[in-house]
Amino acid sequence: MTDILHDDDTPDSGPIIAFDDLMFACTNLCELLEIENEALLSHDVETVKILTENKVSLSRLYEQAMQPMVTSPELAETLEPEQRDELMAVGLRLQELTKVNTLRLEAEMEAYKRVMDILADKAKKQKINATNYGRAGTFDPSCATGGSLTYNKSL
Repeated sequence: MTDILHDDDTPDSGPIIAFDDLMFACTNLCELLEIENEALLSHDVETVKILTENKVSLSRLYEQAMQPMVTSPELAETLEPEQRDELMAVGLRLQELTKVNTLRLEAEMEAYKRVMDILADKAKKQKINATNYGRAGTFDPSCATGGSLTYNKSL
């Protein structure tokens, strides 16, 4: 009698590295970060917004593909030497682009904050001359109130 081993009969061999998924995520994240970094450099907020959804999806794929190596670092030894070299190269490129991206995002947010702080300060100092009428229907300067200003603090 011969034993036939089916896919559902194979023993669990533990976690494996999804090399193709990892390379796909890393390569595409690198390309996306290059575009986003250029957009940040030219203050192109619309392009940054458009890229956000893809950036989140690729980041999740990267995280999922990396999880086996995070929990079992020895899995890197199961890769072919060429695969390890390729993964190392794209990983270093991704790391550098991520650093640049972080710095540019922080600079852009700080610039927006400073502009809004300047505008808010100017608005507070500006006296608004408006005609205000009292209860009797006559001009009443004591009813005058300052203008209000609000802005989106999530910038």
